[in-house]
Amino acid sequence: MTKHEEFLWELLHHEIETKAELTHMYFDCFTFIAQTEQLEAFQLHKKQRVESRRKALK
Repeated sequence: MTKHEEFLWELLHHEIETKAELTHMYFDCFTFIAQTEQLEAFQLHKKQRVESRRKALK
């Protein structure tokens, strides 16, 4: 394997690890929100953030 190929494999491996960590964090946050019965408040907050981003892009 060339050094370039080795570098690409390391980069891909890092990307996969990072996405796995983010997935675990998202799942933990979502589980916490559901267990604390704040799902409706979270969904409202999420909707407001989407609208805010749309306005900022205009």
